[in-house]
Formats: sequence, structure tokens, C-alpha cells
Amino acid sequence: MNTRLWLAAALCVAVALTPWGPLALYPFTLFTTWVHECGHAVAAVLLGGAVRSITIRPDTSGLTRSLMPASLPAQAIVASAGYLTASVVGCLLLTASRVDRRAKPILWAIGAFMIVTLVLWIRNPFGALVVVSWALALLALGGRRATTGVAGFAISVLAIQVSLNAVFDIRTLFLVHGASDAETLARLTGGPAWLWAAAWMAISVFLLAATLRATRGRK
Repeated sequence: MNTRLWLAAALCVAVALTPWGPLALYPFTLFTTWVHECGHAVAAVLLGGAVRSITIRPDTSGLTRSLMPASLPAQAIVASAGYLTASVVGCLLLTASRVDRRAKPILWAIGAFMIVTLVLWIRNPFGALVVVSWALALLALGGRRATTGVAGFAISVLAIQVSLNAVFDIRTLFLVHGASDAETLARLTGGPAWLWAAAWMAISVFLLAATLRATRGRK
């Protein structure tokens, strides 16, 4: 990793170890929830379905309601898309953080897409507040007045947080029981929920390791 990414990683770890760490990192957890739910939504649309709403709750959970064709493969892909999308987005942000000139356009594009999702899909007040707050922040960081250094550090922090949250969120599937994407896939396929959670964890860890290895030492 380059120096900036190391600094971002060190800052994230340092903050996480403080008593107020969970509160300080709370907005990033909510951002990852938005990425997760948008993964479900985009997958549903691409497979011929329609998204009715996305809800983001204060406890950092989320729910995407969609109408899907009566196709087992399509429903299975949509159920898997949330956690895997978060992993892929985290890896893409890690890759993008290596090149300074990419930072501002990417931050601006994410902010603009958040506004689109607000109009099309977000249907609860708290979720709207989260999306608007993040969208305005990212649009400002990606705007003309922002410096490249600040934008680059911002995308590095975002990359670290989304990548780590993508893995940690899957871990919780082994600790809780009840409604979850893993339970949904288990109901569709008949396989145990922990097996799908383990598969998503393995894919996420592999993608993260491969991304760090592929981008190591490169500019």
C-alpha cells in the first residue's frame, strides 16, 4: 500500500480502538449498509425485477423490497448480491485510491449516484438523512474547490472502512439467527445458512487479499 493508504488504515484502527470508536465510525457503517442494499437493488433490476424500496435503519441494518421473477437462480443471485457487492466496492475503492486523479471524479460519481438512489429507492426518513448527508459530503470532496490530497485521503479512508465492514458484516451471520440474506438463500436452496455465510466470507477475504497483492507498490 502507498503511504496515504497506510495512514488511512492506521487512523481507522486507532479510532476503532478508542471508547468512542464505534460512534465515530458509525457513518461509515451506514455507508456500507447503503452499498449492501444497493447491491441487492441493482442485481434485482439487472435480472428483470423491480425495486419497491430501500430502508436503512439506525441500528445499521437495511432492507430492500423488490419484485423478482419466479426464478431460483435470479433470486439466489439477488440474495447474495448485498455482501458481495460491498466486498467488490471496497476492493474497487482500494484500487482507485492508488491514483490521485481518480479520487475526485469517483467521489463525485458516488455522491451523484446516492442522489439517484434517494429519488428512486430510499423510502424511510432515516435512510434519506443518511444518503443526503453522505451525498453532500462526497460531492463536496469531489468538487472543484476540494484539493486532490484531501480527496485522495477521503477515498482511502472510505476504501478501508468499506473493505473491513464488508468482511465484519458477514461475520455477524455466524452469531445471529433469524431473518438474513444467508437464511433467505438457505430457504431457496435447502443448504444451511452458515454454509452460504462461509462462502461469502471466503470470497470477500480472497478479493481483499488479491486486491492488496495486485496493487502493492503500484501507482
